[in-house]
This record gives sequence, C-alpha cells and structure tokens, in this order.
Amino acid sequence: MPGVRWTSPRTGRKAAGRVSPRNGLVKGDGLMGLREVLVERLTTLVGGPVQVVNTLVEHDERCVIEVELPDGRAAVAKCVVDPGRADVEALALNAAAGAGVPVPRLIARDRGSPTLLVLERVGGRWLAPDRPARAWAATGAAVRRLHGVAVPGLPAFAARDGWAAGLRELADHWGPRAGAVGLDRRVVDAGRDAADRLVRSGRTEPRIVTLHGDCVPIHVRLDGDDRVVGLLDLGDACRGDPAWDLAILTMRSPERLPAVLDGYGAGPDLSAWTARAWPVYRALRLVAEVGWLADHGFDPAEGIREATAGARALS
Repeated sequence: MPGVRWTSPRTGRKAAGRVSPRNGLVKGDGLMGLREVLVERLTTLVGGPVQVVNTLVEHDERCVIEVELPDGRAAVAKCVVDPGRADVEALALNAAAGAGVPVPRLIARDRGSPTLLVLERVGGRWLAPDRPARAWAATGAAVRRLHGVAVPGLPAFAARDGWAAGLRELADHWGPRAGAVGLDRRVVDAGRDAADRLVRSGRTEPRIVTLHGDCVPIHVRLDGDDRVVGLLDLGDACRGDPAWDLAILTMRSPERLPAVLDGYGAGPDLSAWTARAWPVYRALRLVAEVGWLADHGFDPAEGIREATAGARALS
C-alpha cells in the first residue's frame, strides 16, 4: 500500500488476530494461514523442526513468531506478504548492523512468496513510559546512530520524493480510511491543514536521514542497565525528517522528549524544529493508526479517541 506501513500502530502491544482468507495460501483443497505457511517453510529453511514459543503478530499481511531453532538458538521468524517490505527490512538491518547500530542479526532469508526472514531474538525489556530518563536518553543516542547510517536503495518517506509530498501522501492515504470508520472529518482535516501550515512555515527541506519509520517504544529493547540492545522491526525504514522518529517515539510520553533530544545530541535548530513539528506529526500518525486498525479488521474506537484529542491539541 502507498504511504508508510506500520507493523503495529499501537505503542506497547502488537496487533494480533485471524489471518484473512484472501491472503491464505492454497494447499491441496484447503487454505493455509500465514502462520502455518511460516512454520512449514521455516522448517525447510533452517533444516529441521522448530518449536514455536510465541506468536507476536498475526494478520493478513504479516505473521511474526518467536521460535527455538533446531540448534537451540532463540529466533524471531517473519512471514511477509509484501516482498518490498521484507527487502527494506533486510537492507536496513544489514546496513545498520555493519555500522554498529544495535539491531537483530539476520540469520536466514527465503525470497519466495510470501517472503521469510529469520532474525536473532533480542532480549531485554521494552522502553516503557516509567523507564528512567537515562533509558530514554540512551534510546535517543541509538536512534541518532541509525539516522547516521547510509542505506542505498531505501525508499523515501511515504514513498514520495520530498518532505512536503510525503506528508501530503500520508494524510491523503490514511485520512479517507479513518473517516470511513467514524473518525470525524474535522479531525482528518485538522491534521492535513496543520501539515500544510508546517510546510508553508518558511523552513527549508529538513535534513534527510535514514529513519526507523515506526519508532515506537515497543520497538526498543534495553538491558537491566538501561542500555539499548536492540532497535526492532525495521520494515518501515525510509528516508525522511529525523524529527519524525523523535516525535513518534515520544508521542504518548511527551515528557520524555527532552531526555531523548539530549541523548540524541540535538542542537538548538533540531530541538526547536522537533518541538514545532511534534504535534503535527503526532496528529498525522494518530489518524493513520485509525486507518491501519480499520484496514486490518481491528476495533478503531480507542484510536478514534486519541486522534480526536490529537487534533484538539493543534488548536
């Protein structure tokens, strides 16, 4: 689909649900869900049976499971319907790992349809809101390192050339989807209008960097000493404004933004720009979350409430 594609729009939990029959794969006279496909092909890919430990994500575009490989290693296996998304994740993981960014190691890959990725399982705990300021600062530093990695071939933000075009595509793609499931048109328009004002504010094109793309706290893992041991789920990696990742990271914990900016080493210009862009990026993201939930068969009620509050904060 056009625009930024999110593994899970909610902070703190993964989407889970039933696989849609339209993306089931035929075997004999029946349908296989993505999880069945993943387990069967994974067994062939790694040369032996695997033990499924946990299902992290399961919907009609993607299935992600924790497994124990035949040699006893803990791993995360992904089955991705969109081969472009898998290509982006592999590209970003390899480049980031080569630059010393803490990301999972890519163990194996099957380019068939759907595509399979097998990653090392990263331990630690996620970046919960009550983690101390040093944990948020450490995350800011890790995000800065990712932003400094050159990844040739990475798509532009929202698959559009130019920052302004990317913001418009984001609003135009997700706004109608969110409106179709009950989000007030005024909320959708508020986000789009705020983005237009931001673009017209006279600022030149932001410095373009390698973004995580879905930099929510659940995609950060830290050890017991509050050191980042993993930035996870890079399937939405793209080129864009660094303030996007910083805003999405702190959109539900705004009080943590100063610590993140401090750890990032943000100068006065980036700090001021992030403060201006933050409510706009948050509003766009919240509208997109409503559309994503609806597209994937999940109840968007909570998302509608948050998006409405986000729009009010723009005024």
